[in-house]
Amino acid sequence: MVTGTGERAGSVSGGCLEDDIVKKAWWLTENGPSIRRYDTTPDGEIATAGYGLGCNGTIDVLLERIRPGEWSVLNLAEQVKTTRRSACLAFLIEPRKALGQRLVVDTEGTVFQNVTDSQVASVMEIHARETLSQGASRRVAMENGEVFVEVLLPAVRLAVFGAGDDAKPLAEIAKFLGWQVFVVDGRAHYATPERFAFADTVAVRRAGDSRTWIDPWTVAVIMNHSYSQDLEVLRELSEVPLRYLGLLGPRKRALQLFEDAGLDERRLGPALHSPMGLDIGADGPEQVAVAIIAEIQATLNGRAGGPLRQRAGSIHSLEADTAERTQSWVHSIACA
Repeated sequence: MVTGTGERAGSVSGGCLEDDIVKKAWWLTENGPSIRRYDTTPDGEIATAGYGLGCNGTIDVLLERIRPGEWSVLNLAEQVKTTRRSACLAFLIEPRKALGQRLVVDTEGTVFQNVTDSQVASVMEIHARETLSQGASRRVAMENGEVFVEVLLPAVRLAVFGAGDDAKPLAEIAKFLGWQVFVVDGRAHYATPERFAFADTVAVRRAGDSRTWIDPWTVAVIMNHSYSQDLEVLRELSEVPLRYLGLLGPRKRALQLFEDAGLDERRLGPALHSPMGLDIGADGPEQVAVAIIAEIQATLNGRAGGPLRQRAGSIHSLEADTAERTQSWVHSIACA
């Protein structure tokens, strides 16, 4: 987002290109939407010290203005945030004379569009719905054209079952990442807003109440430090489909929990992480929180969580990731 006075929020490159976008976005969009290409390959136009880049890649940035009173991607983003359902936008980026024409599938599955060619609109809708089901933005080549389909997803919701001291840094880091944070504990003197200023919701747990707010974008960790509470929560969450379910504590304790709960851990499949967290030698609540958050992030993106130097191919390769990843490295920029 770039305002007319040069204020900005968000990023496209980690800081390398933003200054140029702020300087040029407004005059580039004077006559309508525009695409600005940054080629940082060795033979590219900006592979110079002027940009301070060494990324060895190409970034296409779609720029468009948001005018008062007009519908914009911000309206759709607000709808996604409010309903916690996904939506997507398909932008025509080729041919350039049609740049800015779009088709939207909102959170209710309703389609609205301003594409002048009805046949093109039909093909765009097919690609939009397919991309929405996969959950990852992409560029799609069509006959005599190209479309960029961007998926908007609700924020990850982290449910922390346990309000002990070690849950505090976990909630804080998750909130820093833009996640929703729910902290739940059966002990009223632990589950207080004063202890968890960064959480969106802090509640005293009642059996079965979590099912009302667990959705496809919810991940959960169990860390009550109370065997009876952990047992009760584990039984409850075993009935709920989760992308990630983490259990704090040693393996021996977890096996006893599964036995006492009458559960076969294989039933939970790859969602179960016990003990939870990446093996980074974490010691202390803050480091353990980093290990847990990193494992959740890797799991949601279909990554193993290993060193990048051991990754085959590009570190941002869309093809290398699973179709069910919850985030995309492809972004659009709106000028407001």
